[in-house]
Amino acid sequence: MEMRDETVPAGDDAGARLAQLERYWRSLALRGLPPSRDEIDPDRIGAALPGAFVLDRIAPGQARLRVAGRALCEIVGTEARGLPLSRLFRRADHIRLAALLERCFAELHPCRAPLLVEGGPGPIGGLALLPLRQRLGAAPQMIGALLHDLPPGRPRRFGLAGPARIGAPPAKARDARSNLRLVVSNENSHSDR
Repeated sequence: MEMRDETVPAGDDAGARLAQLERYWRSLALRGLPPSRDEIDPDRIGAALPGAFVLDRIAPGQARLRVAGRALCEIVGTEARGLPLSRLFRRADHIRLAALLERCFAELHPCRAPLLVEGGPGPIGGLALLPLRQRLGAAPQMIGALLHDLPPGRPRRFGLAGPARIGAPPAKARDARSNLRLVVSNENSHSDR
């Protein structure tokens, strides 16, 4: 997945952009499994793209930014790719962030958490963590986004503002065979008397 430069439409709030990303993720899920990284089309992520990322799990509770959108580079003040996700958060939230990451990687459930900015008012955005189907021999990955409603352009650290919402895993598609019925035609079974 390659990130493209995209501006956020005026009046578009972080919560709506995160919801759009999660709906897209769920639309790709098959048979109760999350989508694979190869199935993700950056053009379909829409307004969440500048804050979107792909994470590699590198240890229990730790993940590294494999791909990072432009807004994440602004948050850290440098290239974000290769940094731990925890670099975007204040130290006081590292243990809670690690627990969320581990739960999402282990259970393959999506997670959304409200954010606050260090030294700022209440919730101003959100974090979405959306697991990806693991490839054989590769580190577990997830796609997600860190989105906020603050003016862009300066480095900041975020905190987790309240309880995280752990969603249901991807819905299992109904087995196509369960939609079939056996129909027997008795037209030719009558004998001429």
